[in-house]
Amino acid sequence: MKVTKALRDVTRRNFEGLRDSKTFCLIFNEKIIDEVLPLIQMGLAVYLDKPIVILAPKGTLIPGNLRAMATAIEEFDHDDDTGQSINAAVERLVQNGKM
Repeated sequence: MKVTKALRDVTRRNFEGLRDSKTFCLIFNEKIIDEVLPLIQMGLAVYLDKPIVILAPKGTLIPGNLRAMATAIEEFDHDDDTGQSINAAVERLVQNGKM
């Protein structure tokens, strides 16, 4: 597979951003396979040995290997248009020292 300059540039920028971060937080959904950037970021987080925390809509099936890599997983109500549910999930991660 030929890696394009654009893909290398995106990977390099994300590497530089993740390198100094404390934790990698993934907002997971079942369509993640359709998005290239979160997959690149997750691979970089593994490569950089960053703790991985996952935010997922309630009831989402998280693959076993990804679940095993996660330092923490918090669920939120995907139907909450106010954002309060995801904010509460982030707050739980912070309070538990995961972020």
